[in-house]
Amino acid sequence: MKRRWFLGSCHCGGVQFSVAATLNITVTLCNCSICYRSGHQEIMVREDHFILHEGEELLSSYRFGENRAEHTFCSRCGIKPFYRPRSHPIGFRSVNARCLTFAPDVTLTYADFDGQNWESSIAVGLHRLTD
Repeated sequence: MKRRWFLGSCHCGGVQFSVAATLNITVTLCNCSICYRSGHQEIMVREDHFILHEGEELLSSYRFGENRAEHTFCSRCGIKPFYRPRSHPIGFRSVNARCLTFAPDVTLTYADFDGQNWESSIAVGLHRLTD
């Protein structure tokens, strides 16, 4: 499957990264407490499709609930550009689509995920990985 690299950053630009994805991207809209409140629109990518270029020293971490997800925020501007997800804590990043710059030929499709009922939504396979 052919992929292209897309640049991303937090608001202040201190955290810079790239994500490899196809031109047809599924963005997951989760209604869990943290995604809903922070406006995170998820693109779930494999670790080898993610490169952190700079700003690791600016990232602050936040965990809650079962402490499996590691939510990372820029300590300077407060934006959450990506995090380690609870559903895939090893080998994946949940990237905020709002922090990426897409080319005009990219098609974004949106899929709802009921994060308020996370366990049952995962059990029935509602969680999407980005190809």
